[in-house]
Amino acid sequence: MASMLRQGLALSVARYVEQFIGLLTPVVLVRTIGPSAFGEYRLFGLLVTTVAMLIVFDMPRSLLFFFVRLDSKGRQLYVGQTVLFLLATTTIAALLIFVFGSALPSGMKSLLHDHGLLLAAFLLVSNLALLLDVLPNAAGQIRWQAQAILTTALLRAALIISAAVIFQRLEEVLIATLIAACLRLGVLAYFIARYCGILLLPLDKEQFGVQLRYALPFGVGALLWSMRKQAEQWIVATVFSSAMFGIFSVATMLLMPFEVLRGVLGNLLLPRMSQLHSLGHHDELLRLNNQGNVIISAVMFPAIAALFAFSDEVIQFLFTRQYVSGSPVLRIYLVQTLISTEITTLMNVFGQGKASMRYEAALLPFAVITSLVSAWYYGLPGAAIGSLLATFVMYAFCLRRLSIVMGFPIASLQDWKSLGTILSVSAICAVMVRLSADLLKPSTPIAAIVGPAAVLVCYAAVLFVTGYYRTLLEMAQSSTHINPSGLSAADKSAAAATTTGLVDTT
Repeated sequence: MASMLRQGLALSVARYVEQFIGLLTPVVLVRTIGPSAFGEYRLFGLLVTTVAMLIVFDMPRSLLFFFVRLDSKGRQLYVGQTVLFLLATTTIAALLIFVFGSALPSGMKSLLHDHGLLLAAFLLVSNLALLLDVLPNAAGQIRWQAQAILTTALLRAALIISAAVIFQRLEEVLIATLIAACLRLGVLAYFIARYCGILLLPLDKEQFGVQLRYALPFGVGALLWSMRKQAEQWIVATVFSSAMFGIFSVATMLLMPFEVLRGVLGNLLLPRMSQLHSLGHHDELLRLNNQGNVIISAVMFPAIAALFAFSDEVIQFLFTRQYVSGSPVLRIYLVQTLISTEITTLMNVFGQGKASMRYEAALLPFAVITSLVSAWYYGLPGAAIGSLLATFVMYAFCLRRLSIVMGFPIASLQDWKSLGTILSVSAICAVMVRLSADLLKPSTPIAAIVGPAAVLVCYAAVLFVTGYYRTLLEMAQSSTHINPSGLSAADKSAAAATTTGLVDTT
């Protein structure tokens, strides 16, 4: 676990730097290429992101599950069939865009007319390069992946910003974007050649079917989840003014650090837990999942409590006073983040993609209707209520499903006592600091910076005074380090059996 914490820190830092660079690039573009060209650049990004969301179907991420169960040849086969899948689906998507381009909004039609070939090339290159986000992780090369994320992000920003400053035209910016994607694909090709290899043909239909049956339900479930999140924004955009939509979007921006941290945890846990599952060590993988949640919650819970307590000041400090009305929305989303402890990895490990897909399909209309009705009665915060309720119901469904599949009671599926202790300490510290700030009445910048920092200092002090930090350290040190680079020869047959025998029992 200690090794995993260091790896998680490295990946999280890389992702945060990548996000910061991603925010910096538009700031430069909007000042160099003009508002009209910048709008087309954003449409370009929207189209590319939408295509990736629709056609990937969780195939790259499935390698996190399969890789530790495979020998060298099997890894080459699974990398190859993932590449072939991305090639085929991206080609189909590009053809559909050109065939039905007349049905797209006018701005996108103009984009296709002027830069269609460049768009098609970028789609192909960027979607193939999505493997770089998971393959080094699956192969156990976490530090290598963190370095690749930082390097490619810096190169991309340097190319795009240089093109914008020198040429001040959209076409050169898009060409720079394509070159950056090609460099990212080149980094992926280097990694494949050095660390795992690739076998494109002949395609093993049986193994491809195994991977597809595993990944497709999770991919559809993720798509439905994305639709649920997008629906909330469309409801706000439809019911309220564009200015109100901007206020609403502020809340989602402040949640990004928590989403990155939880995503890193899931990606780190999945290969290790998949290996334990292949060996039949269900008690051990559950312990690893529970301890991972406790450790990550020891970081996230006090940060959530601090932001909850000082949401007004933080929003006003970062986005000016006119955005403070987004504070209730942020607090609702923070509660949602609080209850979303990591159990999706358990669903992945036990092949519960179909169950996850069914739950998301059932909850989508519930979330949309609840958000719409709540927005009508409670205003802007109401639009976030549907997401909160849907998350709570989804979490309850998944816990019940895992209890049935794993044969463990719900009480043992998380370390509820430790999570409750961490949450209680975080909440008490946040309340104490908030009350002190109300008495002292500091200025907004001081409250926005010192307030959350004081909550974290108070939380750390309580851990040290009570000695609870020792419990967390022992929990981290007690976990057996699982080598994600592969199974021993004696375990290959057992792993193969569990891989080909994956079923989603209904």
